[in-house]
Amino acid sequence: GSRRGPLGDFLRLADEVAEGRPPPAELASTGAALARKLRAEMTTFRAADVAHIATAACRLNHRDPALMEAIAAHVLRGMVAYPLFALCNVANCFARLEYSHRGLMDAIAGFLAEPSRAEQLFTIDIASLVFAFGQLGHSGPATGALLETCAARLQQLHHEIGGPNCATILNSYARLSECNPELFKTLARSAIETRPESFEVHHISVIMNAFAKCSVRRPQTMHLLGGFLEGRINELSPQNVANIANAFAKLDCYNHELFVSLQRRLVQEDLSAYKLYELAILTHSLAKLKFGGAATYSALFGEAALRTTDRWEPQSVAQLLDAMRRKLAHLH
Repeated sequence: GSRRGPLGDFLRLADEVAEGRPPPAELASTGAALARKLRAEMTTFRAADVAHIATAACRLNHRDPALMEAIAAHVLRGMVAYPLFALCNVANCFARLEYSHRGLMDAIAGFLAEPSRAEQLFTIDIASLVFAFGQLGHSGPATGALLETCAARLQQLHHEIGGPNCATILNSYARLSECNPELFKTLARSAIETRPESFEVHHISVIMNAFAKCSVRRPQTMHLLGGFLEGRINELSPQNVANIANAFAKLDCYNHELFVSLQRRLVQEDLSAYKLYELAILTHSLAKLKFGGAATYSALFGEAALRTTDRWEPQSVAQLLDAMRRKLAHLH
């Protein structure tokens, strides 16, 4: 596979995407020509070429089924020729393009679940790999075996995992309902050993949310992670705020300084930025934790009362009613 012809053209478009997206017609015709060539002359393409094609499609956000199927066919036919990190990248690109190919994902899972191969993966490979399975919601026996092997490998790597990868990995396991207690223990340790400033605030919210989804109760970890948000409360998005309150309430954990800071923010901010379901989760979580003064609840219920045109989901109705019931019980 030389870099001339459709392959070279497609990779060039991806390289130039920083300067601006290519015209849709040019991208479509170049992608189609490459898909035809890859299907017709599969053996002339090396594994490295096809891995580059997948990455380029991802950068171009080009989700062409003909090209995706041709990539999958090449990988399935010659998987042993692919470097292991390249297989992780291909899976990751398919997930980012929301292209679900069961046969490919099962084959990659089975191939990389082999302990002798998993032991060659680094943290970044595992993070991009498990993200793919979580994002596509791809579960099953092959995925289960892969996640088990990756969890064992991560125990060996715990010193170098770091916050952002912790967030990606835990979130992916939680989305697949693979609540591996040993993994959560290992990654809790990695998260706490990470320098707070190397986290973005949403990573912390994602980690807490994963603990809550999997019902892994580690009060000390939650307290320490809450401390990492000190001075950064205003960087949190409304969704982060709702997720953090929900995680503490669901796990029955608490960090007083964190909640005082959250309350300070809530009474000052414009709550119209919150979606109705986020307001409902937030209000319900604070009521479950028996936290918050009259001004906080008055602001939250007041904002919800303004949402006359929003779609009221039954769950949000139930959460707000239960919050009122708890609040009244708490006052008497």
